[in-house]
Amino acid sequence: MSLSSTKIIKVIVVTDDLERTAAAYRTLFGTGSAPAEDGEHKEIRTPYTIYKGEPITDTPMKVESVFSDNFWFEIIQPMGSNDPWAAWLKEHGTSIYSVCLLSDGPIEQDEETMKKAGYESIFKQEKGYEAYEYFDTAADLGVLVEVKEHY
Repeated sequence: MSLSSTKIIKVIVVTDDLERTAAAYRTLFGTGSAPAEDGEHKEIRTPYTIYKGEPITDTPMKVESVFSDNFWFEIIQPMGSNDPWAAWLKEHGTSIYSVCLLSDGPIEQDEETMKKAGYESIFKQEKGYEAYEYFDTAADLGVLVEVKEHY
């Protein structure tokens, strides 16, 4: 069984210097235009955030996006210490953190696929209008895999 989609929509990079890293990406890739959104966000599920199986309420960070022709780089500078981005930065330094795939949904189907493949969910966020989840694929792939579902 494989994931519902392999369409890459973004690559996340974590850094300790957002301005420097974003400037380097803009120099190489330009800024492009943001991908078109499919209408207004309508909240249809109850929001929550889970990290390592426990609810968390604060993930402070600075974020900038650099757009290419067919996906974007989301560059994150973690400002806290209890979130997956800060943990990755501490262990790996400035680097690619994850590749984000757009799920054909529901995300629970992809979650089950990843679980059966032996990949643990380390972070899951439900925003009400979309959900995303990071899976610990780093030992096999060198990065995490993020699966995102839009409703």
